[in-house]
Amino acid sequence: MYENILYPTDGSQESEAVLEHVRDLAETYDARIHILFVVDSKHGKSSMTLHRDEDGKWKTGMVSRATGENRGGMSKNEIDVLEVLQQEGDELTQQIAAELQKEGYKTATACKRGKPHQVINTYAETNDIDLIAMGTHGRSGVSRQLIGSVTEKVIRTTDTPVLTARLAK
Repeated sequence: MYENILYPTDGSQESEAVLEHVRDLAETYDARIHILFVVDSKHGKSSMTLHRDEDGKWKTGMVSRATGENRGGMSKNEIDVLEVLQQEGDELTQQIAAELQKEGYKTATACKRGKPHQVINTYAETNDIDLIAMGTHGRSGVSRQLIGSVTEKVIRTTDTPVLTARLAK
C-alpha cells in the first residue's frame, strides 16, 4: 500500500511528532522514507550576520544605518540567507537519514527551494509518493489564520493522502 512515504521536515518539534508514525508505517510496508527540507523562497539576501550561540540557536545582527559600521556583531556584507538555509536543510536531512538507515530503513533525501506547500506537492507527484506525513502546530483562531499552515495548504492542494500528527502537550 505504501512504497514511498514523504516526510517533510523543518527540524521543529512539530515535524518530529510525526516521525514515529513514519517509522511504524515504513516498517510495516517496507517503504522508503523520503526526507524533504524546503527552503522558503520568500527569504533572500540581507545585510545581516548569522551565527549560532552556545545553545546552537541562530542569532542575527543588522548593519547600522547611521554609520554603516560593523559594530556589535554587525556586518556590511550581504548574506545569502537561502544558501545558509540550504546548508542547514542538507545537514538536517542527512542527519535524519543516517539515523533511520542505522535502524534499517530505506531513505532518500532532498533539500529544495520554493514555496513549501508547492515544493512538497511537486516532490510527491514526481517521486510516486503514496503518503505525506507532516506535523502540525495545533494553532487555532486568529493565530492560525494570520500565520497560516504549510500542512493545511498541503492538505488542501494535494491529491496524495496526508497523515498529520500534533505535538503532544
